[in-house]
Amino acid sequence: MPTITRLPVLPLRRLRAEPNQLILHFRGGRLVRKGAGMAYWFSPLSAAIAMLPIEDCQSTFVLNEHTADFQAIKVQSTISYRIVDAEKAASRFNFSLSIDHGAWLEQPLDRLASVLAQRALPVVRKLVSAQSLESVLQHGSEQVREAVVQAFTRDAELAAMGLQLVNLVIDQIVPSAELEKALGTPMREAVQARADEAQFQRRAQAVEKERTIKENELATELELERRQMQLIQKRGENALLQAQQQAASLQAQVEAEIARALMQAEAESQRSLIGARAEAASQKILAEQQAEAMQRHHDIWAQTPTHAMTGMAMSELASKLTTIGHLNVTPDLLGQSFTQFLRDQATPE
Repeated sequence: MPTITRLPVLPLRRLRAEPNQLILHFRGGRLVRKGAGMAYWFSPLSAAIAMLPIEDCQSTFVLNEHTADFQAIKVQSTISYRIVDAEKAASRFNFSLSIDHGAWLEQPLDRLASVLAQRALPVVRKLVSAQSLESVLQHGSEQVREAVVQAFTRDAELAAMGLQLVNLVIDQIVPSAELEKALGTPMREAVQARADEAQFQRRAQAVEKERTIKENELATELELERRQMQLIQKRGENALLQAQQQAASLQAQVEAEIARALMQAEAESQRSLIGARAEAASQKILAEQQAEAMQRHHDIWAQTPTHAMTGMAMSELASKLTTIGHLNVTPDLLGQSFTQFLRDQATPE
């Protein structure tokens, strides 16, 4: 709103308007000042001032109508308009300001919104009442907007009011709360059914994945058991092979020991046999030599005279005896020996 200030002494007032506020100053029924963003002094005794917005104005209205199938709906729209002829608008609506505080004496924009809603009501009613609820809900917004825009464009009364339509937006077309809930039930049920189906699918996928995981785990365990069995079998085979190798090695070692013992025994036997043969040969030679010596000795004894042989026997006996404890010499022994000796001495050679 414009700002109106007063002087404490002089009976004058000062008005200051914003750039988007158009001031119409009347004096004596005639327009004497007109402009936006004005600031001036005036006398309150003879002044009548009106202020009109030159910016785009918006107004929202709700229309309650019935469709062709007797269903109640609400059409909510927002209209943007502009005051293109301030004098015409000021002549049709009261935009007068209070001289004391600069506010509107009435609410002209509310009246403008009411007039616009009333102008749009027949157009909306005609269009909505000719269609079913389903058709209005599906296509009504664009149809209502086009119909109202065309009606306002061709409306000469709006031009006479100095107004111009800028834009029209259909905010929503909704049925009553009960009907809206009933209409939304199939969709909610369908959405819920899809949600349940998605949940069931997720559960099924989870079960399938869990089954796959368990199968993989079972297959892994089976593979591990198979490999463990192969490992045990391989270890057994290795142990058996090692035992066989050890047995073969031990057998080879025993056979080698036996062969070595046999060879040693055979060698020892050969050595013993050779030694026995050598000893037997030496004994034989010794025996032969002894026999030859004995034969020669016998031969010598055979050629030796009896008395000499007796003496030699006695001499040999004496050489064999180290101690003689007692010796008996009979006369027969000595007599026979001396007789033979004397006989040998008497026998000429």
